[in-house]
Amino acid sequence: MIIGLRMGLAALDLLDSKGWFEIKCRAHLRWAPPNSCVIDGVQSSTGCTMGKHNIEVEEAQGISAEFHAGEKRVRITLRGDTLSFVRGSFDAGDEAVENCMARLREAAVEELFHVEWTKG
Repeated sequence: MIIGLRMGLAALDLLDSKGWFEIKCRAHLRWAPPNSCVIDGVQSSTGCTMGKHNIEVEEAQGISAEFHAGEKRVRITLRGDTLSFVRGSFDAGDEAVENCMARLREAAVEELFHVEWTKG
């Protein structure tokens, strides 16, 4: 969930959006836990919800999301090395998981994600 929270907060900042009704999201990921937990974080941080129809989910490899607010569009993709780090941490025990969560909370956006401005 923390990956989705960070992804959504980055989108709000990059798009200069307050969220809720003025932003839309299309998430691309495996539509099953643990990957789908990213959606919970995106919903919590941006206010994009299935009920408001301003979030869509597409089955895909990796974890990314396209956000748009007004004329601005950005695609945020979880870096492969970040995903490998997270997966390895969950296989290594409680202390590794705690360290992983701390890194995900504190790392700069560019350390976790690849950000790409898009047109559409």
